Amino acid sequence: MRASGRAVIIDASSSGASGDKFLGALIDLGGSPKSLDKVAKVVEDNLPGASHIHVKTTRVERGEISAQLIEVRSEEKVSKRKASDLQSAAAKCGKALDLSEWGTAFVESVLDTLSSAESRVHSHSTREVELHELGSADTLADILGVASLADELELSGARWWCGPVGVGTGVTEFSGRTYPNPAPAVAEILRSHRFPMKTNSIQFELTTPTGAAIAVNLASGSTGEVPVITPHKIGYGAGAKELDQVANILRLTVGELTETEHAHDEVVVLETNLDDVSGEVIGRAVERLMEAGARDVSITPVFMKKNRPGQLISIIADKAKSERLADLLMEETGTLGVREMPVSRHISRRASGTLALEVGGKKFQVRVKRALGAAANPQGGKVEYEDLRRISNETGLSIRELQQIVKTRGIPRGG
Repeated sequence: MRASGRAVIIDASSSGASGDKFLGALIDLGGSPKSLDKVAKVVEDNLPGASHIHVKTTRVERGEISAQLIEVRSEEKVSKRKASDLQSAAAKCGKALDLSEWGTAFVESVLDTLSSAESRVHSHSTREVELHELGSADTLADILGVASLADELELSGARWWCGPVGVGTGVTEFSGRTYPNPAPAVAEILRSHRFPMKTNSIQFELTTPTGAAIAVNLASGSTGEVPVITPHKIGYGAGAKELDQVANILRLTVGELTETEHAHDEVVVLETNLDDVSGEVIGRAVERLMEAGARDVSITPVFMKKNRPGQLISIIADKAKSERLADLLMEETGTLGVREMPVSRHISRRASGTLALEVGGKKFQVRVKRALGAAANPQGGKVEYEDLRRISNETGLSIRELQQIVKTRGIPRGG
């Protein structure tokens, strides 16, 4: 197998993800602490109300594993900021740091993810929602720091993968109140991106909203799409707290992607035949199955006993979700049984990118996925439907009109 480009695997399964852990892992990979000092200075100059921003880098041990701990400290003259304040400052900071096109798009996407999650949790508009703790200088420094270090380490053009993100149990406190783990914003980020999470018994906030937003925007592959790589470097980023049950670290593995034909994963197919259920009932069942985490649901017309016309419902799902989906299918349709078959999938190689769209005077970011052929040559691309639907809701344009706009812009070749 021949080399086919750089890849980064994010391992946040045991102790979750946070902005400081990502920064620590990137520094451990060889990033310069001076780059973070520059980020701190740029944020101080461009974020109103922020002052005396300092970054401290310390080598520590977490569970007897050596890791880099990054602490961003600042003084704030304001208690909270709107999402638009952070986005405006981020644009200025990106220019001052001379971020790559990828870095600029990444920062915008992470901030969009955070503001969208807070907007849904609090039922406010995305630009006017107040970010409270997430509106701090620390948050902006974390996001810009990841973009800057990825550029510096030449990882901005790499392909990133992330498995399930670890989330703790119990409760967490912010804004003077107690909330269940994962925090509402973290839960919303993972839900909206259909990103897998892994719950454990640790009574602690393992994954922060910033960490979750960074992870979902870096990752170009889901948990099942395990790449074949030759590892070259490993970096460990430490969380601020020492935990008894697990080593509080995030691991980044950088390697060379080998030129395999495709990836593989294991899923299950759930099926049942129906011949006495209305179209309305089936439509509602499909809607609920997708909301519950099915990867795909299809309906096939079939002839059943005594030549009665019917429908075959087929569901592709992760094994861990099969019980819940089978229960839901029986609940919604009244079927008395569901067949379950384990199958192996062959997955085409793919890459992700971000495309900036201007529609009706407004700027949006949409995610795109490209299938890759031999020698990593792009074979085609597709814009994420959820992004187009979001823009359609805001602008009133149809999905078809937005797809035509994307077509005229072209699918990005990297990212």
